[in-house]
Amino acid sequence: MRKTRLAAAAVLPALLLVAACSSNSSDHKGKSDATSSASSVLSGKAPLTKAQLTSALVTETDVPGWVIQVSQTDDATDSPDGSDDATLVADKPDCQPLADITSSKPTIHRMAFVGAAFAKTTTAATPEEVNQMLVASHAPGDAQKVMDSVKVSLKTCTGFTGVDNSGTRTPFTIGKGPSVSVGDESVSYVMTDTADKETGAALVTVVKTGDTITAYLSVKSKGGTGTFPLDVARKQSDKLKAVLAKR
Repeated sequence: MRKTRLAAAAVLPALLLVAACSSNSSDHKGKSDATSSASSVLSGKAPLTKAQLTSALVTETDVPGWVIQVSQTDDATDSPDGSDDATLVADKPDCQPLADITSSKPTIHRMAFVGAAFAKTTTAATPEEVNQMLVASHAPGDAQKVMDSVKVSLKTCTGFTGVDNSGTRTPFTIGKGPSVSVGDESVSYVMTDTADKETGAALVTVVKTGDTITAYLSVKSKGGTGTFPLDVARKQSDKLKAVLAKR
């Protein structure tokens, strides 16, 4: 499958990473004592730069059978005035942590970030499922704050109306996501744009690895939630751990 096909498919879903948002479901975490100990070694140092995040981003060589296209989105270090067009504010304060996952101006600041769209290799005109991910570095302790805030939000937030920078209001509801085990901690949930019931549903998965947060958005090209790309996510977490350990 040519990368141009992936680029075309990536704009089909109504909810795109860093341009849409999320809402509630149940959270699932895979965190053991051993994982917690390893996480402490990878946290508490200087945040990864955009260059370091880029070097840690999974490639097609890392995950055979997948086509990966790196996003061209600039991070805050490239836009010192903080201007962007992908903000999202929830009308309910307890839902804001979920809105922040895909907002370009989250409450807990990202130090740097990189993104990519990816899908399984296929000979079809468009892939059956499309995934997007945003890999972000945080100041010491902030990645844990992001994860904790999402989990707390999922306990009470059952839906919200998100307002973007243009003033457009979009209603979202939440459904339970599958249990996932990747990184130091992980949580998943389903968010649905209720104004677009045919194609507005997406699976959102948030993964913490050291002082980084990787958010995944998984959808079907024809509409509906996609399947969490576990093999890609585990490789991504492994590469982040390797870069974090070198600091």
